[in-house]
Formats: sequence, structure tokens, C-alpha cells
Amino acid sequence: MPRFFNALLLFFACVATRQLPTSFVLVGDSTTANGTTPNSGGWGNGFCGSTITGNIASLAAGTPCINTAHNGATTGTFVANGFWDISLAAIRGEVAKARRTLVTIQFGHNDQKVAPPESMAVNLTSMVQQIRSIGGEPVLVTSLARRTFNANGAVTDTLGPWAAATILVAQQERTHVLDLHKSSIAYVEAIGPDSAHILNRLPDDNTHLNVNGTTVFGRMVADLMSASFFGQLPIIPNPGLTFNITHGIPSF
Repeated sequence: MPRFFNALLLFFACVATRQLPTSFVLVGDSTTANGTTPNSGGWGNGFCGSTITGNIASLAAGTPCINTAHNGATTGTFVANGFWDISLAAIRGEVAKARRTLVTIQFGHNDQKVAPPESMAVNLTSMVQQIRSIGGEPVLVTSLARRTFNANGAVTDTLGPWAAATILVAQQERTHVLDLHKSSIAYVEAIGPDSAHILNRLPDDNTHLNVNGTTVFGRMVADLMSASFFGQLPIIPNPGLTFNITHGIPSF
């Protein structure tokens, strides 16, 4: 009887979680941030939806999605320059409305330039703990791959150690993690350099995304999120784009 009762409690807890209104807050660098200028442009618009992407969205209409990511940020400068305070305020605001508030955290591109992965890991751990302390749910995201290739058509990966550090923090803190790094490498290698570079913000910018790029990788994040929180989130399907991503087919 106790076993049946515990199972019943778990069932109702899961149903309650699914029914909670949900909000999203995005934290990160320029590969998450919205942007249409040189050296900017991430997957955020394709996830949240925007007039920039023709209102192509990965979330159900009316779902709050607040992008606080900032160009050029490291885990250190994001805090030092006050952007983290903006993120925390946004999280508190959504939690105060009794909304389940998921907070994605993606860094690495700029941390790589200034400090070892272990330094970023310390900062990520602090972010995860602070988000939880105010009622948010942290979701770590590994770095979007740079679309640089070697002569054999494989991605020249320099972000791997920072992606591994993100995964390690997720394991230590027992939080969800979306391995965007692994998925984005697999996809751009499958479609090849020519098709991958069609997603570039500028022809020689292999880091940032144009409208096509934010649409593709916003959907990739949404699909990873949906798989990690199966059946719980207001993520709308895009079967055609998802099929292309999972089968290594260019969409543009």
C-alpha cells in the first residue's frame, strides 16, 4: 500500500509540474543573444520567436521568454558588468507570478579566451546555485559549435574542454544539461561547410548566426529542451525543421 501511495503522489506531482505556466530566461554570450549587427547573433530569437525571424518561434504563443544574454560576455564579466543582476531580476519577476521559470546558461566562447575551463566551472556552479535559491530552474547549455572546418570536412573544435566543464557542473549540481555543442557539431559536419556557412551572420563569421542560423539552432535548442523535459514544456513542434536537423539535411 505505501508503494502504491508513493507512486500516486509522484503521478500527481508530475501532472502538476506539466500544468504550471512556464517562463524562460536566457543567460549567456553573443551565441545566445539577439542581434543583427556584426559580431552578434545567437539562437535566442529562433527559440523565443521574434519579428527578426518572421515570428518563427519554438515556444507556444504567450510564453514569456526573456533574453538577457550579452555580446562578448564571459561568466566573470557577465556578473561584474551587472548583466547577471538583470537576469536575476527577470527570474524573480517570473517566479513571483507563480510561473515555472527555466533559466538557460550558455557560456564558453569568451571564457575560452581568458581562463581555463575550471574557472568557468566555478562561475557556472555559483550561477546554478543562485538561480535555485530564488526559485528558478537552471538548465546548462554547452557552447554552440564554431563552423570552422579542417581539410577533411570535420569541425575544428577548440571549445570541447569548456563544453565538458559545463557537463561536469551539471552532473555535480544535478541539473539539466543540453549538449548543444555535440549536436551542433554533428549537424554542421553532416550538412558540410558550404551549407553551414549559409548560416553565418557575415560570410567570414563562423561564430554568429543570421536569421537562418538562429531559426535552425533555436529549433535545435528547443528539441533538446523538449527531450530533457519530456511532455512538460510549452514547446511547439516544427516537424520539417526537426527532421532536417536530425537527418543532417540543410534547411536553407
